[in-house]
Amino acid sequence: MKDLVQAFIAKFYEAVIIVMAVFLLLSLVGLGIQSWRVSALKDDYALLESKYQTDVAKAEALTEKAKAEAIALEKKWSEKLLNAEITHNAKLQEIITDSNSAKSAVERLSKQINTATDRMSTATRETIIEYASANGDILEKCVSEYRTVAQRADEHAADAKRLSDAWPD
Repeated sequence: MKDLVQAFIAKFYEAVIIVMAVFLLLSLVGLGIQSWRVSALKDDYALLESKYQTDVAKAEALTEKAKAEAIALEKKWSEKLLNAEITHNAKLQEIITDSNSAKSAVERLSKQINTATDRMSTATRETIIEYASANGDILEKCVSEYRTVAQRADEHAADAKRLSDAWPD
């Protein structure tokens, strides 16, 4: 029986050693697989990190490009606005000059009318008729010019309203 117990113990140790060897082998295989997975994850992380850095660099470049384009567009609009202001001021000066010229012409005409009115009492009948006819022609021309000016003012108001309504908010 002693042999049988020794044989059993020998077989038991042999089985334990085999189980431990299998466990050790499986542990080493599992450790190798885990090492390979960790290495693969590190490679994936490095690839994603480099892609992220590239994307950040591209985004910064696009941002700088957009800033440069915005600055250029702002400069263009500023120059356009400045040119419009210069043109507008020149037109205002022209309008003031024309207004002063018209005012002088009206004053001269007013003096002529006053002089003619003062002479009416001593004027001949033909002169009075000629004067009345001339006054009628002048009045007709004034009414015509008034209509033209009113029409242009209405057209200008309509254009300004259209531009105001069409301007983006």
